[in-house]
Amino acid sequence: MRLISIVFFAVLVSGCASLDGAEHAVYDPNESFNRSSYEISDDLDRAVLAPVARGYQSVTPDWVERGVSNVFLNLRTVASSINGFLQGKPVSGGTDLARVIINSTIGIGGFFDVASNMDLRYQEEDFGQTLAVWGVDRSRYIYVPFMGPSTLRDLPSTLIRSYMPRLILGSDYHWSISVVDVVSARAGALAATDVRDASALDPYAFTRDAYFQRRKFLIYDGDLPMDDFFDEFDEFEEDDYEE
Repeated sequence: MRLISIVFFAVLVSGCASLDGAEHAVYDPNESFNRSSYEISDDLDRAVLAPVARGYQSVTPDWVERGVSNVFLNLRTVASSINGFLQGKPVSGGTDLARVIINSTIGIGGFFDVASNMDLRYQEEDFGQTLAVWGVDRSRYIYVPFMGPSTLRDLPSTLIRSYMPRLILGSDYHWSISVVDVVSARAGALAATDVRDASALDPYAFTRDAYFQRRKFLIYDGDLPMDDFFDEFDEFEEDDYEE
């Protein structure tokens, strides 16, 4: 019933998430609020979460760190499988379902990613992509405090992703699992955020634009329309000319 309630909320939100304009384009009309949210979250991250993640990374053997990440990915692959079927992609849904079965058994609860060695790759589908397939092809950007970048369309997916371990583990769930989940995820993102902070003149805009590009890539399963490629190339030329 909890999952049904979340899905219903996702569909309800999608009703006000679609906007006129270019499909999957960057849309940030609430930039002032989003920047404030980003700055607050970034300050907390620099003060607490990032240092903890670096400590975790430094004391944890690589194979253990990888295994912990695999466990949480395995739990979330359940949602990916469901969304593959909801998007009308039975191969994608079936692949993720096979991953869950194999990694949960042979892979000892997902600690070992046996399925990838069998060429069953994680499909990375979610409810935001499902809504995009259903026609919600543009949505306003929001930076969720302490959770990160999202859009109104993708927000339910972001919440569901966070909730999946609790949903699946049920009575076996403990708050400490969330702590390990958050620290593990942050450790996995350290390399990317270090590059961003070292090279981006505007980390907020870099994060936002990278988010939209990544979401478009996932929605099209990496097979972007050629028109989109040329549009982005034209925008790059225009920006370069203005500079």
